[in-house]
Amino acid sequence: MILQAPTDSGVRRSNPELAASARRLDAVREILRGLETATAAGQQHLMMKVLGLLRKEAPAPDHWVGDRQWKKIATALERLTHEANRLAPDADAFKRQATIVADALAAP
Repeated sequence: MILQAPTDSGVRRSNPELAASARRLDAVREILRGLETATAAGQQHLMMKVLGLLRKEAPAPDHWVGDRQWKKIATALERLTHEANRLAPDADAFKRQATIVADALAAP
């Protein structure tokens, strides 16, 4: 039997989905640790990797989070996209914002 975790919107995610999500979010955190030591080009590459993983984790608007939480996540992803696409992105600002998003996505 597959157990499911309750969510704000009433939609449930299965335990395998939750486990895969946790692994991806752990990967995000690991990549963010590497930002500090990467070259400028490497930082942009890592930022795009993080964005891809966070976008994969972000739910559809009507999926497993409430409207307010979804809007917060969507806005943060837009900020991350803007920062990553800057000519000289601020790795610290990106890391702070990405950590906030990862934490929000990890919340039950």
